[in-house]
Amino acid sequence: MTPLPYPTSLDDVVVKIEASIGNPNLGEKISVVLKNGPRAFRIATLYQIVHPETNTHHHWCLKISSVDRTKSKGWTFKPDKSVSLDDDGSRELDVLADLIQRTRSGDFTDRSGEYRLVPAREVDGIKALLRASKGADSGQRMRIVRAVLDNLDVSTVPPAEWSSIFAEGSEDVRRMIAVSARLADYRKVRDELAALVGAEGVGETKLQNLLSDNPWLFGSEYSELLPRRNWTRDQNLDFMLRRTADDYLEIVEIKTPFAQPLFRHDRSHNSYAPCAQLADAIGQVIRYVEETERDRDSIIAHDSCDPLKIRARIIIGRDGDANQRIALREFNGHLHRIEVLTFDQLLRIADRVLSLFEEKLAAKA
Repeated sequence: MTPLPYPTSLDDVVVKIEASIGNPNLGEKISVVLKNGPRAFRIATLYQIVHPETNTHHHWCLKISSVDRTKSKGWTFKPDKSVSLDDDGSRELDVLADLIQRTRSGDFTDRSGEYRLVPAREVDGIKALLRASKGADSGQRMRIVRAVLDNLDVSTVPPAEWSSIFAEGSEDVRRMIAVSARLADYRKVRDELAALVGAEGVGETKLQNLLSDNPWLFGSEYSELLPRRNWTRDQNLDFMLRRTADDYLEIVEIKTPFAQPLFRHDRSHNSYAPCAQLADAIGQVIRYVEETERDRDSIIAHDSCDPLKIRARIIIGRDGDANQRIALREFNGHLHRIEVLTFDQLLRIADRVLSLFEEKLAAKA
C-alpha cells in the first residue's frame, strides 16, 4: 500500500487496509487497533472468505498490519512486520487462540519447550478414551487401539517425534508393536508372492519388482541388495546380493514359476536331466559369472566390491513331485558355485521368517 498523508485519521487508515485486501471472495470484515501510536500502529483485520459459487463461509483469515506515522513521511505501511494467518485446513487461528488462552491461564508457567496445542473438546475426548481403556478387557482395549491407529495421520507427525515416543515409552509395548508391524508387512508380501507364483503366465518383471522391494525373501544370509544391475559390458543382472557372513557377492537370476517339470526323466538310464528353460538359465548365469570375474579389477576399482569366487542363484519353476525334488537336490550337489531354487522354496523361506516373528510374539504373550 502507498503511504498516506500525515493528517489522515486512524479510522481512514483502517478503511484503507480493509480496501487493500485483494480477494474477490470476501464476506464479513472486522478490524481492531492493537497498538495505537504515538508513532507505531498495529491493526488486526479478521475477514471471511466465502465460496465463489455458493457465497457460503469457507474460512477466516487474520491480517495483522504494522504502520508507522511520522510528520515527514506520513502513514507508512511495514509489510515486513505484517503477517497473515488463516484456518483453511492449517488451523493457524485455532492454535494461536489456544496458545494465548492457555498461556494466560498459566498452563505453561515455568515450562519451556515445543508444544502441540489440542482443542479443549479434543482433550476431553482423549481423557474419556483413557478412562474407558482402564476398565476395558483386552478385546475392548485392542478395539480402542485399532480405532486410534485407523485415525492417525502419520504425515502430520515428524519422524523424529515417532522415534522419541517409542524411545521414551514402554519397552514391552515398543517391541510388541515392532514385531507385530513387521509380521503384518511380511505376511502381506508373502501372500503377494504366493499369488504371483500361483498365477498363470506371470511375467518376470512383476516378480523382480516384488523381490527387489523385499530382499528378505532370499533369506537372512544376505545383508544387502546392491542397487546396481549393470556390472560388465552388455550384462544386466536381475539382482546382486551381498552375503552377511563373508561380504561375498552373489548373483540372483529370476525366471518364472512355470508348472512344467524342471527335469525330464530318461527312463533308459533312469536319470534326470534339466529341462530346456533350466538349461538356458544355467548357461546364462555361467556367462554372467565368467564376465563378472573377468572384470574383477575394474569392479574393485570403481565399486569397491570384490567379485572373487562369485556365486549365483537361479529362482525358477516349481517343486513338482518327490522325484523332481530329489533330482533338484542331486543336481545342486553337482553344480559349482551355482544353486537352483524353486519359487516354492522361496515361499518356504518366507514362511520360516514369518514363523520366527510369530515365535517372538508368542514368547511375549
